[in-house]
Parts: sequence; C-alpha cells; structure tokens
Amino acid sequence: MSSFRTVQRVLLLLAACAVAMGQSMAMPDGTYYIFNKFSGKVMDVTGASRDNTANIQVSDPVETRSQQWQFMSLGDGYYKIINVNSGKAIDVAGVSTDNGANVQQWEYGGGENQEFAVRAGGDGYVSIHSKHTDKVLEIYGWQANSGASVKQWDFIAGSNQLWMLIPVPSTTGVSTNPSPMTAGSAVVADGIYLIGNKWSGKYLEVQDGSTERDATIEVGTGTFLADQQWKFTNLQNGYYKIENVNSGMALDVQEADQDDGAKILQWPYSGAVNSEWVLRQAADGYVTIHARHSDKVVDLHEWDLADGADVKQWTYSGGANQLWMLIPGPPAPVPVAAGPSLGGTLASGLYNIGNKYSGLALDVDGASMDKQKDVELNALDFGRKSQVWYIEAIGDGYFKILNVNSGLGLDISGASKEDGANLQQYPYKQGENQQFEIRQAADGYVSIHSRHADKAIELYNWDTSEGATVKQYEFTGGANQMWKLLPYYGTV
Repeated sequence: MSSFRTVQRVLLLLAACAVAMGQSMAMPDGTYYIFNKFSGKVMDVTGASRDNTANIQVSDPVETRSQQWQFMSLGDGYYKIINVNSGKAIDVAGVSTDNGANVQQWEYGGGENQEFAVRAGGDGYVSIHSKHTDKVLEIYGWQANSGASVKQWDFIAGSNQLWMLIPVPSTTGVSTNPSPMTAGSAVVADGIYLIGNKWSGKYLEVQDGSTERDATIEVGTGTFLADQQWKFTNLQNGYYKIENVNSGMALDVQEADQDDGAKILQWPYSGAVNSEWVLRQAADGYVTIHARHSDKVVDLHEWDLADGADVKQWTYSGGANQLWMLIPGPPAPVPVAAGPSLGGTLASGLYNIGNKYSGLALDVDGASMDKQKDVELNALDFGRKSQVWYIEAIGDGYFKILNVNSGLGLDISGASKEDGANLQQYPYKQGENQQFEIRQAADGYVSIHSRHADKAIELYNWDTSEGATVKQYEFTGGANQMWKLLPYYGTV
C-alpha cells in the first residue's frame, strides 16, 4: 500500500509537534489513514457506504477512499474528521455519553459529538477524544478481525484506543522508475527497520522466527517482533548489509545464484556479494532492494497475499510486489540509568500492573494456581483476580509481589541473572529473585527491577499480542519496560 507505510513522515510530524503524552496535538490539516495499534487495521466505513448512519469499523488496508479521512481544524483544538469517499463526518451516534456508544458517519452539522481532539499517546500514536464526552474512539472488545466496530469508551490507554495517523501522499509528478543512489551515499540511516511490501502490506520476516542458518525469508502480518526487525548497516561503498535482529544473520541469496526465483535466506555475514544490497528509490517513499552480485531484486513471489508467502530474487519489473517501505523500528537497546527508588513512598496494597507499550496487564497463564506457571500479558479485566497483585514493602527499599488469585510470588525462574530469564509465579521463599525494587519513571510509570540481578522486567520482543511473554532484561528505558501501577479497589 503506497501511503500507509509512509511512517517516516509521521515521525517527523510528531517530532515537530513536540508535545508530551496526553497533551493535545496541533495536527496539520490534511488527509490521513488511521491505523489501530492493537490490530494494525485501518479505520473504514462499512461497505464504503455514503449513507448517514453507516458504521465506522476497521479493515485490512487496501488504500480505498473510504479508508481516507480529512482532518480539518476548527480553531479551538478540535477537528472535524470527514470521510473522503462519502464526505460525511465521524459522529458519536445519538450524541450518547455512554461507554460503548456506536461511532458512525453523519452529515457534518457542527455538533460536539462530531468534533474531536487529537492527543499524544506515546511512540508516535495518538488517542482521539470526542468533544462532548472526552471519551475516545476504540476498537470495541479488543477485536482483531476486519469488520470490528469502532465505539466510544473511557480512556484507559489500551492499545485498542491508540491510533497512528499516516498522511495520504500526493501521487502527482512522481516517476515510477527506480533510480540508483550514488555509490557511498546513504538512502537510510543505519538502524533497525521493518520492511513492508507495497502489494500485500505484509512484512519481511524469518520463517518461524528461526535462528538457524539457511532459514527461509518470507512475509507475514505485522507483529513487529524481533524476527521482523532488520538492522541496516551502510558499508560505505553504496551497499548495505541487512541483518535480522532476532538471529543476527544476514539477508542472503542462496549460493550466490543469479537466476530468477533464487531462494532468499539468512546466513552468517561474511562479506560475500550475495549478502550485500543496494537500495534504489521508487515512488511514494518506497525502495527496491537489489542483490549486489546479480542486481536482481527482492520480490514477493507470484504476488502471493498469504502469510508465509515466499520471497525470491527476480529481475526488476516495476511491480508493487517488488517495492518495499522501510519503517523505523524500536531503537536498539542501550543501557540507561533507572529513576529513583519508590521503596520509601509506594504504599503496600493491591494493584493492576499495565504495560506502557502494549496497554496490556500483567497476568498469570490461564489464571493458574500452580507454581512455575508463566507470567504473561493480557487485556485488562478488572474482574480477573489473576491480574491483581499485592505489592508489599519488605524493607531496604524492596517489595514482594504476590498474585492475589494464586497467592504465589513473582519470581525470576531459577534465580537466573541472564537477559531473557523467564518470569513465573512460585511460592514466596524470601529469595532475592522474588524481591523487586520499583523505580520512578516519567508520566507516572515505573520500572520494576529484580533484586538479585538488578535487571528490569519487560514485555519481551515488544509483542503486543495477548499471552505475550514477560522476561528479565538489562534496563534500556524502553516503553516495553515501563509499567503503570493501577490501585485496585475491588474485593478479593
């Protein structure tokens, strides 16, 4: 899709806005795609209808006019949001003030239920608040399927309430022929990128997340896990090595084959020309990726739209299946200093513990009562006792953290000090791997550090899916290591 992958423009836009999370943003008037953080799907009108009362939903991105929305500032910090296809406005049905009120399109009439504030939500995302209630647009019920309804709800910072605004670029006056970059010049800065295909909207990844040499390269729906992250390093000769973050191995054409259809795989980088690549500029911010040894391109084979579709080497034809968008990914981990300890100020009590990056809550696999069950993340459910944790000060600035449902303690498996050590629940025995320091971070978040290793608990691999793993890792200050402690006021 030619426009939704133009994330670079959005990052520049948000940087220019320079606002803190939760503050209103002065978005430039313009036409945008509206992508949901939780599902990766785009806001749309059911059936591309032009009728009043037509439902607002989310769908797979297909670049139609019903998925394009014009934001027009009203001069008071609010916007009307008009569907390009129908000319009608996003509207909270019946001017309802209730949670769960339906969101539809309706002829714009200046009502406060048709006017919205855009507020920074962190990591380039925004929340969209109706003027009449200050409630937000969300994917109702955390549904990940196409056709899921958009409704109004109180803001809880869930990933189903966060949206990415992607400008719809102009298509006038742009050449469709890729042009080689000057040797030695950088098309992209060194760093970590997601590589999205224009035709399918899917991302380059390693099959099954393998770390083995000769594992196949394919495409899949965006999970943004480490096997979909690629480290680009400029070799200062016009070429790049492209390494998978999960495996550390390089993108490589098997056995330096020069034929169309040659397999693309991962292989330890050795400086061979079949594992070096030149990037050439195409239209709308896309690039083609050419193997140095053959000058042929990375190609989504046979225009296959399925997850797991093969990626091959092929002669350049100008097809959308050969065009790729490089999207800046999470920054490489860099150890930083944590904030001050809350050991003397945090009150012992019951809490839900929410992750900043995913918006999901700390939970126990299957709400199990058994020892050694994994700790994971799931959608926040205030009625789920396995998401309630008793945090109790034990002196010296440390806390024990007990699951209310099982009575078992948060525990680093095997008292490991290694990065990637698993978090589980286990009978509390006063081990230092069961004791944690809670340190203050920005915007009301905290980081949680194991006493025995002084490492932080984190959402592993930036995984936004339910059931995501929680592990111990060197503190980097990433949003996946930031947690919100929400006091629990229910009965237990």
